[in-house]
Amino acid sequence: MDLQQFLNNVGETLERGDVVVISPQQPSLGAAEASMPVLEVDLCQGTHDSAVCGVVYDLYTEHRVEAGPGADEAPEPKSASKGRRKQSAENSKSQSFTLEELEKLDRTKIEAGQIGHLITSGIMPSCKVDADKGAIKVGDLLTTSETKGHAQKVTDPAKAVGAVLGKALAPMKKGKGTIPILVTLK
Repeated sequence: MDLQQFLNNVGETLERGDVVVISPQQPSLGAAEASMPVLEVDLCQGTHDSAVCGVVYDLYTEHRVEAGPGADEAPEPKSASKGRRKQSAENSKSQSFTLEELEKLDRTKIEAGQIGHLITSGIMPSCKVDADKGAIKVGDLLTTSETKGHAQKVTDPAKAVGAVLGKALAPMKKGKGTIPILVTLK
């Protein structure tokens, strides 16, 4: 499973399973920037969107180590995910938590301004889908849907070139719900 960080600039809470697209308002980088920017995303809300970039997985968090008695200064937070880039304090809400806070935290929701993880390849256990656009069977290709934050079955392969999210790993005859999918962005 490949996880990538993203910044929720949608203005609403994103949830595990939401299908997202690359936001047209990506931050501009000057030559002095040393690291890659955090991807900004929007909920999908159109069919066959070639800006599809993955499925929301969880909230990115850092473990905050509390300073002991007599300490002059608290140590820098340690990343909960080794090798992940730290967020910019200007661009997002604090995501540093104590162990007690982490135990109570609902990591399936990413508030506006927070950084989360999205799955860009691999198995996603629960992706939001809309089967009212066409019954889904195992192995069907999935693309973005007009239903906000949902995927749907590819009904026109010519339009889906560059807009395939992945393949269904479970069927859904009708309605809206979640199914496991294999994310294979193409």
